[in-house]
Amino acid sequence: MLIFRINVDGGVGLEYLTGRGFLYPDYSPRFQRAYSYSPRSLSLRISIDTSSRTMSGTALYDLESRGEIELDAREMRIEGVSVDGAAAGFHYDGRVLRIPADPGSHSVSISYSVAPRKGVYFVERGGVYVWSHGEPEDNRYWIPLPDAPYVKFPTEVAIDVPAGMTAVSNGVLKGVREAGGRAEWTWAMERPHSPYLIAFAAGDFVVMREDCGGIALEYYVPKYASGDARLSFHRTCDILRFYEDYTGVKYPWPNYKQVAVPEFIYGGMENTTATILMDYTLHDEHAHCPGSKFPCPGAEDYTSDPLVAHELAHQWFGDLVTAEDWPHIWLNESFATFMEAIYERHSLGEDEFRYTLHRCLRTYLSEYRDRYARPIVFRVYGDPEELFDSHSYEKGCLVLWHLANVVGEDNFRSALGSYLRARGLGSASTEDLQDFLEEASGRRLDWFFYQFLYSSGHPVVRYSWEYDPSSGLLRLKVEQAQGEDSYPVYALEMDALIATDDGERRVRLRLDERSTTFQIRIDAKPRYVCLDPDLTVFMERRPQKGLEDAINELSSRYLACRLEAVAALEEDGSARAVEALARALSSDAFWGVRAEAARALGKVGGGPALSALLSALASERHPRVRQAIAEALGSFRSEPRAAEALRSLLADARESYYTRARAASSLGRAGGEQYVPALVEALGYGGHNWSITAGAIEGLSKAGGEQALSVILKYTEGGNDTLVRAASARALGAFPDSARAIDRVRDLLRDPSFRVRRAAVEAAGRMLSGRLLDALDEASRRDVDGRIRRLSRDTARKIREAMEKGADYSRLREDLDRLREDQRRLEDRLDRLERVV
Repeated sequence: MLIFRINVDGGVGLEYLTGRGFLYPDYSPRFQRAYSYSPRSLSLRISIDTSSRTMSGTALYDLESRGEIELDAREMRIEGVSVDGAAAGFHYDGRVLRIPADPGSHSVSISYSVAPRKGVYFVERGGVYVWSHGEPEDNRYWIPLPDAPYVKFPTEVAIDVPAGMTAVSNGVLKGVREAGGRAEWTWAMERPHSPYLIAFAAGDFVVMREDCGGIALEYYVPKYASGDARLSFHRTCDILRFYEDYTGVKYPWPNYKQVAVPEFIYGGMENTTATILMDYTLHDEHAHCPGSKFPCPGAEDYTSDPLVAHELAHQWFGDLVTAEDWPHIWLNESFATFMEAIYERHSLGEDEFRYTLHRCLRTYLSEYRDRYARPIVFRVYGDPEELFDSHSYEKGCLVLWHLANVVGEDNFRSALGSYLRARGLGSASTEDLQDFLEEASGRRLDWFFYQFLYSSGHPVVRYSWEYDPSSGLLRLKVEQAQGEDSYPVYALEMDALIATDDGERRVRLRLDERSTTFQIRIDAKPRYVCLDPDLTVFMERRPQKGLEDAINELSSRYLACRLEAVAALEEDGSARAVEALARALSSDAFWGVRAEAARALGKVGGGPALSALLSALASERHPRVRQAIAEALGSFRSEPRAAEALRSLLADARESYYTRARAASSLGRAGGEQYVPALVEALGYGGHNWSITAGAIEGLSKAGGEQALSVILKYTEGGNDTLVRAASARALGAFPDSARAIDRVRDLLRDPSFRVRRAAVEAAGRMLSGRLLDALDEASRRDVDGRIRRLSRDTARKIREAMEKGADYSRLREDLDRLREDQRRLEDRLDRLERVV
């Protein structure tokens, strides 16, 4: 593992400036190139040949040149170049097209053809669908352009496709011209936008329309999946209006189109006015509202709302104002994640919002612990795709919410409005945002940005308390326990909530030392103490709570405190802790706490925990809590009651798709090989996005055995849905001793599907087999997708580290699982003995 260490004055470690585990020796600072011209407009004509999967086109630029014109253009055949109508010389090396030009205004035309390896994708799904994806630097594979986010210009895109196909792009439809079995769709984007946001999609779409206060909303849905499309998009207008109100800036474009396509390589992409989404977001009523009718606010299972809200937020944060360079990508992605959460507060309430913050922290911490730490704003990287991670999304969202609470949310909103208005149709840096926040709040914020944006890691706050009745003093000890990859001592302010029998009291704490003990006079011993009950501070909480403290805290009206209590009770694991968790599972008003209590009971284990889960299963109706219960039941290996409950859930078509999927996954672990026939049968259940089939495949991997492996191998083959193949590839990681599994993973590392290749890399990360190193090294160098290259390199490093240490890492997790199972069996025996006594 590489850590860049800078020593100052005898050895103060400054790892927090570069992070941990993110850098490789060949990495260096990356800067955007400066182009010697300024485009005023682009008129693009492309013709698509669906049979050969090729394109030909003409790109016509009106520009102001200061010298030679350089255009990013990968793997194209340049047919000809003209400048001001006259044929011109050029130099092309397969990467950059160079055109000599005198300073001044010019019209530059490039004719070309291309069979794109990336940037444009051809997919067969009930007909041919063709779509593009440009972020971060993929549009250069099908358009010659200045491919940098800070460059902006208006565009007109004409797409020539076979008649019968609908083509959609940025802006407003100017017309459709049909001739000779072909149709040309022309779309114009009159306001400037960044090159990576140019996009198109073509296929057999059903188009649905809605008016939102004069803004035309259009939903393009593949004909094969158009049945319940409005379930995915029904909140679009409400989200748009909320964002206008929150930012104080009107929607900046003439229309908004959402286009669902097959095999999209991200969840969604916020192309200006024309967001492209994965078709997996489309769903039926049973996926949305299992057991009830649509709408079902507060009881939804699968919903497109977060995805729709995220991509729509980008129309302001990313499209109107664009991060000027990829190290500042958090200005796009953190804001979209933040606005998504803020809309959830508006539509579903405070508890849903704060639970989303809680889950954002969990997602970020998973990346932080398992992969790396890096500053959010960081210029040292290999591929720009590497920066589209949980640091830029979830961590950045939490930092923004913390920042809003530092300056005050009203000031924060005022600053956002000023930022969007002043930088609109242009680009911005992190420093620009800081300037607007300082102006709105009247505060210097260098300290905040240095701690949270330019340093890696996060605060780890550990606290404990004791009460002295003789003096009436509460001694609250608060420590910052973060490691060397984090800022040494954060400047933090937060409330301490002190709950007594007589009510609640808040005390404001300022933390600017590694350890501080606060003495607070109070009349009686607190029932519990909870730091930052409103989740306003970005930090990892590590309370040191006694059992009574945690039990009392479960009754708090603050979600953060109840979640903290659940974690403390899980760690305690005593009989009284199980009883308290069981009460939370059965009676907490918020579904998220009930779900966390269910997972905690599964981790604690033992007979009483199992009984509590089974009892809750009989009465709990919220689908996401039922999924958590199904997940928890998988922890009870060789326990017939758990396995039979899971088998019943799996077989019940009235259950939500995702509850049945979770039941299938858990059944393999709880029931073992004797339930393989039930799991094989479940492969045919399908479900939304093949969720039950994928769950059954995961269950088979947990059950183990040659029969299960043979079935999983079969489902990796072509002809199965991509999601099923990816689930099967991932499941092969559970068979590290099988030559058949290892060989298949090696093959799948070269699969045409991005999702399957990624799943194969994940399987290799579980197997930790040296036999996969050559294939992983090849993928890290040659894969067309930067995400695969990075993940392959990380996985190969992980395998080499394991081999160097001489430890059989592939067995460590299995040994730990066996130890836990032995512990649970012992606890079960003790429970039975206690009942006999």
